[in-house]
Amino acid sequence: MRFKLSRELCYMSGLAGRTHWPERSRVGIRTTNSAVEERFVEYAVGLGVLPNRMVVAYEGSFVTAYFYHSKIARMVREVMGMRSNLAGKKNGLAEAFIAGTFDANGHVLPDTINIRGLQGSDILLLERMGIHTSGGRVRNISALVALIKGMSVVLGQSKLSGA
Repeated sequence: MRFKLSRELCYMSGLAGRTHWPERSRVGIRTTNSAVEERFVEYAVGLGVLPNRMVVAYEGSFVTAYFYHSKIARMVREVMGMRSNLAGKKNGLAEAFIAGTFDANGHVLPDTINIRGLQGSDILLLERMGIHTSGGRVRNISALVALIKGMSVVLGQSKLSGA
């Protein structure tokens, strides 16, 4: 790894790795939540992407945002590859990755939280952070809320954000 991990990069990796796997030089997301898209664009610009290089397209209720930047795409792929080891890092890196993953595939229902498409390394990271899941369903909701509160856009929009 030849780059410095940041919360923004980890959040973007959790988000982009769920919606569109970063290709050789393309990093993007597809979402129905405009706040998630705005956060993605903000973090991309913060990582060095020129604003005029961002592509944002609307397709019905979906918005697709992406950019071409080979170095950032490589960094996102590397973070995705090491995600189960983020639990040992400081500065909220694992929390940011989990928040990005949740914003990409998390759903808040009246009595439960689900995160679709969890892979083995995602489950391992969640377990290391004290979050227990069963088939994508979060069993200890209060622990997840406490972990990603303030970082997750989707959780901030839900009624659970005050928990």
